[in-house]
Amino acid sequence: MTSQPDDRQQLLSEAIKDFNDTLVTQSINLSGQAFNNAFRLGCGLLLVPLIIIMAITHFVRGLDFSAVFVYSCAGVAISIVFAAMVSNRAKFLAVQEKYQHDVNPEIIRFLADHDFTRAQFDAAADDLLGDNAPLREYLVTGRSSTEEKE
Repeated sequence: MTSQPDDRQQLLSEAIKDFNDTLVTQSINLSGQAFNNAFRLGCGLLLVPLIIIMAITHFVRGLDFSAVFVYSCAGVAISIVFAAMVSNRAKFLAVQEKYQHDVNPEIIRFLADHDFTRAQFDAAADDLLGDNAPLREYLVTGRSSTEEKE
């Protein structure tokens, strides 16, 4: 009879990993697409100002290869920063939407089907998941702020 609680705990652990993996997959897929699209948009938007700056530089002091290189690198760096910010925001929104519309209803259904409580699920997930796991953001744990500081 001691194997039954272990089996239930194993079932809960596997479900927690599956739910978290679903959120991780969603965030990876969407953040990659968002980064690529935002990078292209950033490069496109910076192309006109970059050409204007290079034209002004050409008429003021003459344009050489080093100026073109520096201005181009600055434009690419700005585009990368813009793309990273957009990608991070898209990842956050994608995980939040996926959790609300798909994962949370599946968790509720899983808990009802296997006779677990949300408190059991959250406590097990808190112990099992790493600090950066996307599912961790949605856990309602019973820890007090003094326990978290320790």
